[in-house]
Amino acid sequence: MSDVLNLTIPMFSLIGIGYLLKKIRFMSGQDGTVLSKFAFYILLPPLMFTSILSGDASKSLNVNFIFSYEIITISIFVLTYLLGLLIKLKTMEKAIFGLNAAYPNYGYIGVPLCILAFGAEAAIPLALILLADTFVLLTTLIVYKLTENRKISLRELSKEVVKRFIYNPLMMSVFVAFIFSIADINIITAIDRTLTIIAASATAVALIALGVSLNLTSIRNQRGVLFLITLIKLVVHPILIFIIFQFQNGIDPIWVKTAIVCASLPVAANVFVLANYYKTFSNESAAAITITTIASSITVTITLLLTL
Repeated sequence: MSDVLNLTIPMFSLIGIGYLLKKIRFMSGQDGTVLSKFAFYILLPPLMFTSILSGDASKSLNVNFIFSYEIITISIFVLTYLLGLLIKLKTMEKAIFGLNAAYPNYGYIGVPLCILAFGAEAAIPLALILLADTFVLLTTLIVYKLTENRKISLRELSKEVVKRFIYNPLMMSVFVAFIFSIADINIITAIDRTLTIIAASATAVALIALGVSLNLTSIRNQRGVLFLITLIKLVVHPILIFIIFQFQNGIDPIWVKTAIVCASLPVAANVFVLANYYKTFSNESAAAITITTIASSITVTITLLLTL
């Protein structure tokens, strides 16, 4: 119990510090945007890169592990599609609704939390989940968009997915780390130490940036949708991941624990970016990110208590 609290209290306290800094006007929303970009593009990639290199990525491809996790991701999209029909959401609204329910905050919380909780061994399963989940979720958005507007070509939307992969620094850090590990490329000591120093600051900056970006005013008038997103994202998602891995054999327990904790994370900040890009469900997404981040201080702690 104390080990888990010693892990989660500092992390969520940093989010609270970020929110407090905005409330006392020490930092503005614009400052938070800059800090978020700095964390996402500069600090978090070295953390993921160095963590993957500390393991053996050449023996990391576990198709059964990836397939099991993504079955749940697709199931959540099916569930949210049916719920979207009941509450009369439009096509792309259902897509972003599903994204809110299925896409965890890997970057700002997942990467530092899993590495702190389970050590560098968690980096490889985390990288596989990040790659597979992002591919499945972005591909699902393409399907929804094609359904909504048949004038948009599959080729055009496929190019958009590829572009989002290329411009995602976490994705690129994962790819480069796997190449370095498989090719057994040694990093110059000075560069390695520089990356280690940068990585050490990633957790604090990312969590404070997340706190600055929270917006409690966005929660108003969104109670019904927020309840569904919070329930599915923080409760249903990790339970389904736990259940499916009970039927799998030969998977490292650390990998299973990493998958469960990932599923228990709040809505990813990137969901709001995608909602803005598609010009739909953006207010609801902003509210969902805020409320699930706050609620996850309890649910993530419970999940860690059950997995550690």
